[in-house]
Parts: sequence; C-alpha cells; structure tokens
Amino acid sequence: MMLPSPRIIAIDDDSEHLEVLVQGLSRCGTACLPIHFKGETESIKSCPQVRVIFADLHLESGSLSGQDYGDQFNTIRSLIQQRIKPFGPYFIVLWTRYSDQANNLHLYLMKRLKNVAKPFTVKALDKSQYLDLTQGNVKDNNLEPLVRSVRECVTDQPQFWALLNWEERVLDGAADTLSSMTEIVHGPDTIDITAQETSQTPVSDPAEPIKTLGRLLRVLAEGAVGEGHVEDDRFGAVNDALLPILADRIASMRSREVDDALWQQALGGANTQPQPLLNNEAERLNQLLHIEPLTTGGNQIRRGSVIDLPDEFLDESFSNTFDINSETAMKEQFRCKQSGGDASESCRWVLVQTQAACDYAQNQPGPLPFHLGLLMPKSSVSKSKKPPAAVWCSPCFEYGQQVQCLRVSARFPLSLSREKTSQASPLFRLREQLLNNLIYHLHGYGARPGFISFQ
Repeated sequence: MMLPSPRIIAIDDDSEHLEVLVQGLSRCGTACLPIHFKGETESIKSCPQVRVIFADLHLESGSLSGQDYGDQFNTIRSLIQQRIKPFGPYFIVLWTRYSDQANNLHLYLMKRLKNVAKPFTVKALDKSQYLDLTQGNVKDNNLEPLVRSVRECVTDQPQFWALLNWEERVLDGAADTLSSMTEIVHGPDTIDITAQETSQTPVSDPAEPIKTLGRLLRVLAEGAVGEGHVEDDRFGAVNDALLPILADRIASMRSREVDDALWQQALGGANTQPQPLLNNEAERLNQLLHIEPLTTGGNQIRRGSVIDLPDEFLDESFSNTFDINSETAMKEQFRCKQSGGDASESCRWVLVQTQAACDYAQNQPGPLPFHLGLLMPKSSVSKSKKPPAAVWCSPCFEYGQQVQCLRVSARFPLSLSREKTSQASPLFRLREQLLNNLIYHLHGYGARPGFISFQ
C-alpha cells in the first residue's frame, strides 16, 4: 500500500467497546485503525510508524482475579513485538477497567520487548467510567467525557506531542509538494461553471491527467540526472528533482500561533536554564545528524560512503601509495597518539568517497575519487598537537558501540576503479551536511593561494 501506515491503533476483544473508542477518536478528528482481537494475529499488519496504541488489557480469555497479569501483559508484548513492530516514538493507552496496571505494563514492556522500539510511557483510560460494561454502550448516551479524556491522554505529554506536531507539518510539506504537481498536471481552472453545457462541449480524455503526470515525472527524472541515467535508479532520479521543492517547504516552516502553547510547554519558559548533555548524548546526536548506518544504504558505494582501505594498500604498499609509512602518517598527519601495534586493534584506515555531486548523480565514467582517512576512538586523539591544515576533523560520534572520530586528509587522494570499488562494503555514509563540509575543506585546501612576501 502506497498510503501512509496508521499512526493510531485501537485493540479490543469486545467489538462494542472497540466501536465506542473509535467513535471517541473520530470526534477528536483523528483517524484510527480498529483491531477486533479474536486470538488470531496473522491478519494484523505491521504498522512501524504508529504513534499511539490504545489496547484493552484483557485480550486473552481467562480470569483476571488475583495479582498475576503476566499472560495479559505478554499478549500485548507479543502483538507489539511480532505484529505491529513499531519504530517509535509511540506510547500506549491502556483501555481497561484495570487502569491501575498501566505502570506495571510499562515496566514489563521495558524489560521484555526486543528488536522493536519501546514505548515512552503507558497511560490509562478507565473504560468503566464511560461505558455500561453490561450493555457495551456509552453511559447516558454521552460521548463527550470520553472525547475529553482521549484528548487529555494524548496532549498532556507536550514534549512527545511537539515532535508529532513537527512530523505532521513535514507530512503537510510533502503533501503540498504533490499538490503542486497536480496543479501543473491539471492546469489553471478556467471553466465557466455558469455556462450551460451542450452536447458539443469538448470532453477531454479521462486518461490525459495520468499521461501528463507520467510525462512530467520523466522530465523531472531526466532533468535531475540526465537523459541517459534515469534507468540506473528511476526513483532516485525523481527524488533528486522533488527534494529541493520539499526541502524548501520544510526549511521555511515557522511557528504557528495555534502551536505556540505546545512548544512553550515542550521546551520550557524563556528563562529555562540550558540542560547539559549526559553520558554519550552528544555523540549519539552527532551520529543521528551526520552518520547514515550501513543498514539503510545497502552495499552501494555512494557519495560520502566510508569504506575500509583495501588490503592491497596496507603494510609496505601504504608507503608506496601515499609516500609515507602508516605509523608516521598516523602520528604526524592524523595526530593519533597510538601507533604501531597499539593502534592496530582500535584505529582503522578508511577511504571516503568524495565524488562531485553532478558526476555522482549522472553516473559519469571514470575511477571514483576517495580521500584517505583514519577512524579512531576519541581516546586515541592526540591533544598535544593540532592536526595539519590539510586534515579535516569530524565531530565525535557513536559507532560500533564506541565514541569515534573521523579524520580525512586532503594530501592523500586515491582513485579506485568501479570494479575494485564494487568489492568493498561501506561501513557507513556521511550525511549531506557533514559531507559538504568535508568537500568544502578539501577543495578549499587545494585552492588556497600562496604569495611571496618580505619582512
């Protein structure tokens, strides 16, 4: 399915209770995927982008007497882990008369969930306050108390909701980009609706808008990568053309008056003191902003990819290739305080793909350009001497369960054939902002002017 996956899910084994909850969400102006749980889970599809899960506690048959809710907790865990598979962030609203179990469920899920995102919190919505549990209908035929409580559950976490507010506006930007395409396809609305239609009124081909859209998509793709390179990656070509339109819409987003109170709560007042980063939060944020993991990029050596230096350039070949032995380069050029055998386990020589953006987009022929870099733990960075001006230094980031730094030198370029490059697998890729900073440094160092002067 090409449409966005559900953001809100409601699960209950009682169809009447489920229907009431869905009605309440609808009154809030929110679409919801209802799941009538009957014990079978095969029909439940993955919803990786879910943000709120409303779930009844009593999904499995059996008594809830006593204090052991393990089977009920495990059913919810199984649904989340094996069927819904959320990427996060999300939270759970326990839709049950046993609302005192919300905190226990949260603790259970934090310990037991594996390979999926864990909920930020578990809240409770006591269905017995809104439903006649013997009849399954709304008390006094009044849905408004439930509507108010649903809104409170969702909005009393401003930090979480502020992120979803940002996500909503980004989705609006993508929708606006598509709408702009539609305007081009259909053209200006010039039909005089007051004019009486006759049998001679020309009728356009109903398939014409689709044909026009296909032609424009092709034009966009060819404009982005060149006529001869669309077939290399059709989606990538169209994405390259639409990205500037979407990026501008996102970059130009500003605060809206309707959202001011939410963001005020989420970030604190104007006099809120700066909060220090804890543990490795700075390095994790740098990883999030600047490092694309291998799992999202496949094995293609893209612009900005970081690969291990091939074995044929190590040891004695290192000196023959770069005109300096590896130990001296590590110590004097890249300012690694470890050397020789001390560095063999923790530091690694890498190459960074630094191809020109237009050459990469159009898949131009020729060997691929790389620059030599050293990936090393933060603890290995020498603090006694600054690196030479030719060396670019990344911010520290988390990689391989360590805090790492990447240093790349403009003095040691290397070209590899595409056949040779195809044998390598990228460790990770530098995202666009950091990559552009690196390439600006490389080009700026190579273009720096020199002059003669006398003192």
